[in-house]
Amino acid sequence: MTRHSTPIEDQAGTSQVPTSSRATDERSVDASDSRTGTTTARVRWPRWGWIPYLLIGAFVTFWAVTHVGAVVSGAGSWKAVGFGIAAGALTVAALVGVARLTRRGWAGQLAGLVPLVAAVVIAVLPSYVTSSVNEAAPEGLDAVAAPSASTAPDESTGSAPPASSAPPVSSSPAPPPPPPPAGPVEVGTAQFVGIDHDAAGVARLIQLEDGSLLVRFEQFSVESGPDYDVYVVSGANVSVPEGGTLLGDLKGTVGDQNYEIPSGVLPGGGDPVTVLIWCEVFAVPVANATI
Repeated sequence: MTRHSTPIEDQAGTSQVPTSSRATDERSVDASDSRTGTTTARVRWPRWGWIPYLLIGAFVTFWAVTHVGAVVSGAGSWKAVGFGIAAGALTVAALVGVARLTRRGWAGQLAGLVPLVAAVVIAVLPSYVTSSVNEAAPEGLDAVAAPSASTAPDESTGSAPPASSAPPVSSSPAPPPPPPPAGPVEVGTAQFVGIDHDAAGVARLIQLEDGSLLVRFEQFSVESGPDYDVYVVSGANVSVPEGGTLLGDLKGTVGDQNYEIPSGVLPGGGDPVTVLIWCEVFAVPVANATI
């Protein structure tokens, strides 16, 4: 025996479906939604939430156009490329993940800004930060030593001294060793050359009175960037710090500055050495000078 549910008319003449029939229809709709994988609550992305992303994108584009050398050098560094990929992946993960968890698009948009802004602060903003330093030169560096008096005979007249005045060769004393320098002595100097970055100035290798060495930058300027270090490396025109000695962080992008060199670091025999400015965080060369 088959039972059919029929509408029940109320006093106003409208028909009503029994409650059991409406519940059955709602369950069938829910089952249909679960089979098709659709959800009734969709994430809405407010338009105003994309404005910060557009502004940051415009700023980064402007930086790339005005700092082409830095972009080119970064493209050849696995550290720089990996940093960019990681920043993009974290931004997308935070954007989508938080939006799905909270069912609020604006929350995901705010979360995505955190890694994006951090990447811009680390990689881009240092290009617009200039630091100046003005360290004094070692005392007496620019002093000119007075020439020593010559004991050689005057050959302008063409006459030789009397034979009786010349002492025997065997009895002549050995010449004394040259006295140590009375002040700092410049061992060598070279101009800075930028490597995909702007750089200018002079690197001077100076030996102090106690025999220690230092490198002095004069009239120096370099294009700003993140995490610059100063190395001294054996060889000419070296662009990587492998085998070199770290002298410290770059003290300033503009101005005169001194860096002490540990003893035993530089090779003897007048072999060339390179003073290298290196971007540590992205593993790219910035400038060098071969002395």
